[in-house]
Amino acid sequence: MTDTAVFDPLAEGFADSPYEQYKELRDHDPVHRSELMHGWVVTRFDDVNRLLRDPSISSDVRNATPTPLTITELKRLSEQPRASRTVVLMDDPEHARIRALMAEPFRSRAVEQLRDQITRRVDDALDAMHSRHGDGRVELDLVAEFAYPLPVEIFCEMLGMPEEDGPRFRYWTQCVARSVDPVMSPAERDECLAGLDEMYAYLEAEADRKRAEPADDLMSALVHAEIDGERLSKEDLIAQLVTLYMAGHEPTAALISAGMLSLLRAPDQLARLHADRGLLRNAISELARFDGPNHFVRRITTQPVPLGETELPGGVVIYASVASANRDPRRWGPDADRVVVDRPDATQHLQFGAGVHACLGSHLARLQAEIAFSALLDRLDHLELAGTPKWGNRVFIRSLDAFPIVCTIGPAARAS
Repeated sequence: MTDTAVFDPLAEGFADSPYEQYKELRDHDPVHRSELMHGWVVTRFDDVNRLLRDPSISSDVRNATPTPLTITELKRLSEQPRASRTVVLMDDPEHARIRALMAEPFRSRAVEQLRDQITRRVDDALDAMHSRHGDGRVELDLVAEFAYPLPVEIFCEMLGMPEEDGPRFRYWTQCVARSVDPVMSPAERDECLAGLDEMYAYLEAEADRKRAEPADDLMSALVHAEIDGERLSKEDLIAQLVTLYMAGHEPTAALISAGMLSLLRAPDQLARLHADRGLLRNAISELARFDGPNHFVRRITTQPVPLGETELPGGVVIYASVASANRDPRRWGPDADRVVVDRPDATQHLQFGAGVHACLGSHLARLQAEIAFSALLDRLDHLELAGTPKWGNRVFIRSLDAFPIVCTIGPAARAS
């Protein structure tokens, strides 16, 4: 262990690039005790991969030895007990039961059937940008005009939500994403909880409507999902819908925007994608590896766990850094800090987790990203940065708040 390696998400420059800190931790203190986080920050690929796949590691914060952060969270969960029903905070067998009831609409074959619907949404978004800005070279914010609103609009349509409620859901899902961050002011926490209350109330009313009048949409499928005569309770259903909004919106929006920024900063790789679209699917995995949105997965030990030279006791909180693991040269080689769109093992990244808690919506996220990147490559010509991108300051989910670009927006090339 060394005193020079610290985890300090409040440090200047961390929001712009946390990877320098991650490198120091990987090299000098890969199982790092963080006083700020009241837990252990784990940064090497092999350790993170093992933790995510270890069935003895818990996702339930109630298994943690109390710390100031866990006490605060348990207090919040007691005030908002519905939040504790999310599948991401459950252990088996309850986790497996809920996940099985939710799984069918998110299998790869079911998700692939959404391709035309998602393509239409993406084309409509770019058409709207073209209508707003016209022909010629224009300046715009790719986050505000495309990457951020698009995934929630897609998910609202999948659920059968009214079109006009999209802006409300964008705000609510932002509240959900912020609420899981361990570093937040009381005022921010109160705002997030108020937004969550509004979202729960809205979804409960919609679920009741779909229960009485089923439609051909995702919410109806989940309301009526049944295995061996068992269905999701109303409380479990709403908790999973809130989770799905967060998991389906924030990370996908972040992957699209951060991925395009990564390609702009690697012009040789961007040129390769323009020349060979057959590389695109693998490139999505590589962009998720290189600068994906999910940076930490929190877990709790239930028994002593040896990691290298350190043995963690039972009951401690672990922050497993999937983002650091995805840049670990011990796994990815000396070019781990470069984008390589044809990296042969890019799909082995940990951005979507691993083990029983691997992301349920990973197929949907990949499909949205693939369609969005394909359209952006087709229709945004002479693309350049128009200023300094602005990163958000959250610890668990890294995303761009603003991505100013200049480009020419080409017309749609749709089949008649």
